[in-house]
Amino acid sequence: MKDKFVEIGKIFTTFGLKGCVKVYPYSDSQTFESFKGKKIWIGNGQMPMSVKMSDVKRANKKSYLVELDGFNTIEKSKRIVGKIISVKEKELPPLGRDEYYFYQVIGMEAYDESNNLIGVVEDVIRTGANDVFVIKIETRDEEILIPSVKDYVLDIDFENSRMVVKMMEWY
Repeated sequence: MKDKFVEIGKIFTTFGLKGCVKVYPYSDSQTFESFKGKKIWIGNGQMPMSVKMSDVKRANKKSYLVELDGFNTIEKSKRIVGKIISVKEKELPPLGRDEYYFYQVIGMEAYDESNNLIGVVEDVIRTGANDVFVIKIETRDEEILIPSVKDYVLDIDFENSRMVVKMMEWY
């Protein structure tokens, strides 16, 4: 069986002269930082390159400074700007009850309480209080936002890539 890769960030620029790169993470800070000292994969295609993430430091609220083994000059690091960082799915930290990774819900079909297809989850917005699912409505060129709380997300079925949501009153 072929390994499944999960994107955890994107390299968006270099930092300094010693090869450090700035990364925008696609996961929470605890998950992203858990790969310090471990092997990650860099690349946007069929042949990603394996490299050890030797150090990870928070740069600001939205990005990290990352040191990668073998990328010790700015010239080497410039070649990987714009590349995606991935890990093998089996290497992701385990989740707690009622937790999910974004990749698990993006693309999931969303149904209302009467089992009518609403649309497909296109994105997840992280807010301070809770995540918000962005659902593209199938029949119109619109999106609706559903907060990821038990009052509105009634069921998530990961096996069948399906969720049941309570529609907000104004929809």
